[in-house]
Amino acid sequence: MNLFKTTLLLLSFSACIQQQAGAQQTADSLAQEKIFEKVEIESSFPGGNKAWINFLQKNLNPNIPIDKKAPAGTYTVIVQFVVGLDGSITEITPLSNHGYGMENEVVRILKLSPKWNVAEQEGKKVKTYRKQPVTFVVAEEEQKSKKKKKN
Repeated sequence: MNLFKTTLLLLSFSACIQQQAGAQQTADSLAQEKIFEKVEIESSFPGGNKAWINFLQKNLNPNIPIDKKAPAGTYTVIVQFVVGLDGSITEITPLSNHGYGMENEVVRILKLSPKWNVAEQEGKKVKTYRKQPVTFVVAEEEQKSKKKKKN
């Protein structure tokens, strides 16, 4: 083989390796940008469910539906959001629509939330969608006592 063909083959081989490296970087970048719906290890509130409930009890205003005159009943608000690679919460979207300020209150609370534990897939941290329910209970007695206070 002459020197020209050898050099040409080496250049082609080098270009092929660079393309593969670029494709791997692109695949890694896409994996970091992809938002997973199902993962091996779910994202979670730091400290688990007990800490989440404690956070809600300290920060959530449970009287929002009462103040907005919601009828007695149990209302489960479901909010979807993204937990990023650094644990930050973005793209908060209520999936329920009970009204009476409940969805807005849950969105407000999630914006106050500390960073969450990041989900994992195949041993790597990944962005993930998370759906979080929060239940409000409006008792008949609460509505009556609210009316009496106004009279």
